Amino acid sequence: MKSIVNVSNRLPITIDETIKRSAGGLAAAMEGLDSNLNLKWVGWAGGTVQGAAQRDRLTKEVRERFNYISIFLDPQDAADYYDGYSNSSLWPLFHYMTTYACFDHRWYDAYRKVNHIFAQSVLEEIQEPGDLVWVHDYHLMLLPAILKEQRPDMKVGFFLHTPFPSSEIFRCHPNREALLWGLLGADLIGFQTFGYLRHFRSTVLRTLGLESEMNTIAHDQQITSLGVYPIGINAGKFEQELRSDNYSKYLIEYGQAYHGKKIILSVERLDYTKGIPRRLDAVEQFLSKSSKKESIVFIFICVPSREDVAAYQMLIEEVQGRVSQINGKHSTIKNVPVHFIHQSINFSQLCALYSLSDVCMVTPLIDGMNLVAKEYIACQREKSGVLILSEFAGAAQELPDALIVNPYDTKQMVASLHEALDMSLEDRQKRLA
Repeated sequence: MKSIVNVSNRLPITIDETIKRSAGGLAAAMEGLDSNLNLKWVGWAGGTVQGAAQRDRLTKEVRERFNYISIFLDPQDAADYYDGYSNSSLWPLFHYMTTYACFDHRWYDAYRKVNHIFAQSVLEEIQEPGDLVWVHDYHLMLLPAILKEQRPDMKVGFFLHTPFPSSEIFRCHPNREALLWGLLGADLIGFQTFGYLRHFRSTVLRTLGLESEMNTIAHDQQITSLGVYPIGINAGKFEQELRSDNYSKYLIEYGQAYHGKKIILSVERLDYTKGIPRRLDAVEQFLSKSSKKESIVFIFICVPSREDVAAYQMLIEEVQGRVSQINGKHSTIKNVPVHFIHQSINFSQLCALYSLSDVCMVTPLIDGMNLVAKEYIACQREKSGVLILSEFAGAAQELPDALIVNPYDTKQMVASLHEALDMSLEDRQKRLA
């Protein structure tokens, strides 16, 4: 049987002294794949394992249980490659946050080294000429070219989950040529939206001087195809959960806890691209002018993220301070308006909150796609809630019947909250349909 070798920065598990499942948009989306496929998954194991014997035992167990191939990295290489190059250099640049972008040549050396380590593991898994390699995201931009150099006959696909920025932004990066040539090693590069694909073509022209057709780039006796493939959710998993006892239990529990309240929900990783401080500005302005503050609850579920990166440490301090300030100013004996949850919640709890919420605010400053918007809609069966969605999320191109807002326009976001809460049932149902 031909195989798909799926390659991502992290496996959907963390191997420490034990094996633990980990959450993520890619892992959730991959659950919907045909179970008849022979899918192998190559990725960094995360965590720290003491001793070669323990590492070998856990690696073997992961291979037998999940068909995952674990990569272990030297702690310094991991820090430079992941916290440094990937998340302090590429991530902010891809999200137009140039003031957050840092560059260190040592980081690039580690990034290149780790991409070669991934390549070696992938090459060991290729057994038949028709096997496919599917590489994911900005952590592994050099990998397609490395693989093609070793195996020109190999079919390699690359999918970018983040935005691809305009050429003016991308060209700021010191390693711009190497990163582009790395991607062009792929037979097919996938993007979330046509806008990102267009930016890539423009960047390749202005940086490498390569002309392109609408969906192909010819170079070095190779043709790289380009396509748009918006990531979705595993809808069947949500449908199954909405019939579960666990979900029903939390639905009743939270329904009682928030009885008589309008719930406005936000769910995301705690990341500076998500626009949380600007959303809190809108919340504060809304509460300052609302006569209904005792009957409204804002629930912010902010999952901890990249806590070793300084910019994220500053963000959590800012958000916690703002939440305290708003609650101090607008709380009453009967109600605390902002519930800030800085931790993950389980899937049943999440689905129950999606179902109960009257409004879901998804207002990132920029986002490759954003699956929370789609998950919220999947769980709206009886409530007919309203989705407020940033125009700068990739999902806005697929969900035009949401209330589309500019997350930089606080006044517009406040107006959208009033509109969502006052919208008739007929209009809410029509938009959801």
